[in-house]
This record gives sequence, C-alpha cells and structure tokens, in this order.
Amino acid sequence: MKGSVFNGFEAYIEQEYGLHIWQQVIENTALESNGIYLGSETYEDQELFSLLDELANLTDCTANDIQRSFGCFFFQTLFSLTIEHISNVDNLFDFLKAVDDVIHVEVKKADPAAYTPAFFYDSPKENILVMRYVSKRGMCYFAEGLILGAAKHFNTPVQISQSKCVHCGDDYCLINIET
Repeated sequence: MKGSVFNGFEAYIEQEYGLHIWQQVIENTALESNGIYLGSETYEDQELFSLLDELANLTDCTANDIQRSFGCFFFQTLFSLTIEHISNVDNLFDFLKAVDDVIHVEVKKADPAAYTPAFFYDSPKENILVMRYVSKRGMCYFAEGLILGAAKHFNTPVQISQSKCVHCGDDYCLINIET
C-alpha cells in the first residue's frame, strides 16, 4: 500500500483524535516502518491493519467503522489527484462508474505495480447502483467511506448497505448505494 495512504491515515487520526493518539498508536504497534511513511513508497498492507486495530483498541470504534470514517476523510485527497481525468463527471453515479474505468486505469499508467480493487456495476433502478467490490485487501468499509465522501462532494444523500461481504464469508462484497 502506498505511503500516501498511511500519511492520510496519520492526518485522519490527528484531526479526529489528536496527535497524542497517533503517537500512542505508533508506540503500541510493532511496525517495520516505525510509523515513518514516504508518500511514494510502498508498505505492507498489514501495517495499516495493525494501525486500524490499535486505534480501535484505544477508542470506542470498531476497525470497520474507522475504515469507513477514514475513507470519507480521505476521499478529497484522492479526488484531487484524479480531477483532470474526470473533469466532465458531474454526478455521484457517473463518478463511481469512472473509478474502475478511468481512475484505476490512470493509477496503473502512473505505477504499473500498483494494486487497485476491481469494481463491477449494476443499476437495477435509476436511483440504485450496486458495486461489486473485489480485492485481496478486503477493505470494503474503506470503499464505503470513499463512496460517502463522494456523495458528500456531489451533494447527494445516500443510503449504503452490503448484501454480500467477504467478512461474512462471501467471495466478494456487494455495496448497494441508493439515492
């Protein structure tokens, strides 16, 4: 996982919980990086999961809730990196459909070794988008948070649920977004 995600997670913790909690999370977690991340470098996914688990231990939140909240927080950072590729997109559902078809393609051009999740889309109704999330990382709650951040950006109230989830034994996650 790119160091920029870890840097974003540090900023999230500092904003939501304070610098002292970030320092405590780092102190309580045996990390290969010692909690020092360069945005362009790649780090083991397990480091982020260790940080999430430790933050959950120190707060009243679950690691899944933290992932969702962090995703919502981190959306603007990711969006600012992709705006030139989706400048014609003006609504939530078109943006979400562009994630796999445009944004992840551009990520792979910039870094062929980058790992991105795969999304497949279905629109059973005009106001519903179902996203199949497939990823070895199993960060569907982070994906939900990114969707919530996108909904906020596009000023679109949404309801999100999962009808399938890898954390419940399914092969993939189905994220249902209703406007």
